[in-house]
Amino acid sequence: MSPADSRRIRIVHFVTGGGSGATRVALDIALAQCRVADFEPHLILRNKGHPLPQLMEAQVKEAGLPVYWADNLWPRARTVAQLRVLCEQIQPTVFFAHGYSEHLWGRRAALDSGVPVVIHVEHNVERYLPWRVRAARRLAPRTDATVCVSTGVEANVRRLGIGGRRVVTLHNGVDLGRFHSDAPIAPRRPDVLMPARFARRKDQATLIRAARLLADRGWQGQLLLAGGGKAAYQARCERLVQSLGLKEHVQFLGNVSDLPQRLAACRVAALASLQEGLPLVLAEAMGAGCAVAASAIPGITDILRDSPDANPNGWLFPAGDAEKAAAALWQALSDDAEAQRRADAGRRDANGHFSLEEMARRYEDLLRSILQERGL
Repeated sequence: MSPADSRRIRIVHFVTGGGSGATRVALDIALAQCRVADFEPHLILRNKGHPLPQLMEAQVKEAGLPVYWADNLWPRARTVAQLRVLCEQIQPTVFFAHGYSEHLWGRRAALDSGVPVVIHVEHNVERYLPWRVRAARRLAPRTDATVCVSTGVEANVRRLGIGGRRVVTLHNGVDLGRFHSDAPIAPRRPDVLMPARFARRKDQATLIRAARLLADRGWQGQLLLAGGGKAAYQARCERLVQSLGLKEHVQFLGNVSDLPQRLAACRVAALASLQEGLPLVLAEAMGAGCAVAASAIPGITDILRDSPDANPNGWLFPAGDAEKAAAALWQALSDDAEAQRRADAGRRDANGHFSLEEMARRYEDLLRSILQERGL
């Protein structure tokens, strides 16, 4: 090892290898750290039985990011033992443990191995089982920081009492260059696109009911539901479409590989979720110049604002309220001038706060602050 290499700060990110949102965020942070002269990031992935998505794999290879796999073993003490071995091999100064329940196993291994700085990253408003609350509370006093991706996630962490010595909200970012579109609102198709996996907490059913109300007012567009997820819940939504006579107004697209193009072509992007961490698909839709409407819940309200006194960048409606959702969507679909004003504000907000560069800067600032406090 050269003298220059010996001065570099070795960093480990441990996260599920399933290609989830947490995987994406952990990889994006690690890739950004590859470009920092005194950082040396490493990525440990929990094996979910399939490789990383091709795009992620290509980014890893291009950056020369070292990647290790930990087996998905039961009991979890075996996974923890593997992680300890990897920590002893890599000898990191900093260990980021991302996601539930990986942050429990990762922090145990890192602390057992004597890693100086341990950071827990909470990506969602999770429903903790009682024994996992107890496990997280035991780890908290020895955890330098708990990073929450939204104010809603932070509120949940504080309610459960599982935060580390420092609890902060750092919003994630996305590659907005992939989604950028200057296409104006007025010529776009009058469609509403909801990009989300099928699950009860995503509540596609409320948007389907809202679509019935929109069709009754003369709406000629389509509700486009993009995403995989739980087959049983999708079947329930398909039955609802049939019962409401909406076959001509609703499409089930499944997983799509061309989301940037679909967002650029459609007028409105919407989420009707009942619970979210930080749904970056809204930032992607803003970058694509869509008008955006979503339920007024923590996580979403970190991105969207609807107050006329605060330069609104979208529309908010009460979660589960199809009538209010339809009213918001109708304005976004029918008022060209207001939809364009809010879409323009959304694009500015996305580029100014939710870019990958801004996320990387926020994490670097936090990490350097902790290292300085610890004298490392």
